[in-house]
Amino acid sequence: MLLGFPTIVVLFSVQIQGPVAYDLAMSEDTFVDALPSDYLEPGETMTVEVDGTPVTIANADGEWCAFEHNCPHQATPLGGLPLQRKRLLRCPEHGSMFDVTTGECVLPSNDGWSGPLRTYRCRVVDDVVQVSIS
Repeated sequence: MLLGFPTIVVLFSVQIQGPVAYDLAMSEDTFVDALPSDYLEPGETMTVEVDGTPVTIANADGEWCAFEHNCPHQATPLGGLPLQRKRLLRCPEHGSMFDVTTGECVLPSNDGWSGPLRTYRCRVVDDVVQVSIS
């Protein structure tokens, strides 16, 4: 009972006949064209704008990765920095090192900070790197 009123539960069922179409576009991530897939050589990174958000993209030896533009530790820009060992990115400010394929901090900063780097879904369609920030 809620505020003196009895609780009423209504149960009902709906029968659907014939084929049912689902709008899968509503459940899929929205990918946005970011740059041509031949624009970055393996080991290179650059920052682009995706739906108004700066996103850094890396070519990790042929695997495309997208992640937040600034280091989450002290907001140092990460775009344009070269990858090390094919998939690691070192923040020039305090030395944090991230695996760009997972966002994991694999080496804490010189002051002990070791949080993750936010990553975004990335794919290549028709020779265009696409990123989803949703």
